[in-house]
Amino acid sequence: MENQMIRSIFYSEFHPTAGPKIVFQVPEEIISAEEFHLMHIYVIPKKQLRNRTITLNFGGHRILGCPVYIEGPQYERNALIFNCCFVFDSSKDSSKYEKIVRKLSGYLTTLEVQHNFLSSEKKNEKLPAIMNAILNDLNKFGVCEIYIDPSTSLHLQREESVRDLVDVNDHDVPIMINKPSEGFENLDVAAKQVMRFIDGKRFVMVIALDADMDLKIVKHVVRLLVQHKICSLIPIFQYSNVYMTTPNLNKLIQDKNLQEQCLKFVAMREMIPCLRDVLQMYCSMVFGTTIRDLCAQLNPRFRGIHEDTLLDLLRQLLN
Repeated sequence: MENQMIRSIFYSEFHPTAGPKIVFQVPEEIISAEEFHLMHIYVIPKKQLRNRTITLNFGGHRILGCPVYIEGPQYERNALIFNCCFVFDSSKDSSKYEKIVRKLSGYLTTLEVQHNFLSSEKKNEKLPAIMNAILNDLNKFGVCEIYIDPSTSLHLQREESVRDLVDVNDHDVPIMINKPSEGFENLDVAAKQVMRFIDGKRFVMVIALDADMDLKIVKHVVRLLVQHKICSLIPIFQYSNVYMTTPNLNKLIQDKNLQEQCLKFVAMREMIPCLRDVLQMYCSMVFGTTIRDLCAQLNPRFRGIHEDTLLDLLRQLLN
């Protein structure tokens, strides 16, 4: 899946005396004060463009925002005017983020109307941390859930195109490759239930049976986990499969702690195998050689090695 990197998020307002200005930006100085001065009329535009998505190409940046006007006598000039913008490289396609920007503007509007979240200097101090969490989680997972307080949260998810969708089959085996963020784990009861049964051995159909869930729902959850780079899919273990190592095998050669973990992980019962035998098994995994062939040639169980867990290590510890 193409990585749509958000370079920065900035929150700008129309100050009653200083005029349009960037109040918060994470990380800082992606958009300089000079650059903002030249383009502020498009970031804080006329009232007719409020609540509309605006895309601006300027100085090598693509800037996506949705300006908001909140009218009320409590504000100087009788209105709070703000825009929380996402910044991309000018070559990036920002269309997947248009709904996110509109939704974020809606959340901020509600927070301001109900709690004075933006106009209160004490409350808006939380905004940079929120923006930073949104930036990191959307870039890494494409989804985030940020808790403002125990009763208020922001839920944002990038829109995926058809070409980004992952094909999940009944007998694919999902394995965890990244720890999900706290926000992702809180998104969905179904996702939490499916993740409980992802162990690198169960295939999708078995996960559905063990979790007592509809197969279509499990496939949908696994597809999201793959898209957000929390897990990947591998074929079900069969002795007719062919596996090959990658340069990541060097980790095992160089890392003493990983070697100790490896020997305990692949051992059959109390019999700890020799590292040389484990490396010989891995180095013998070449194109055209099946696991059945390896077992016939090297007899891993005689050496205290369980071939199934040996492959689990290859999939997980050396990923």
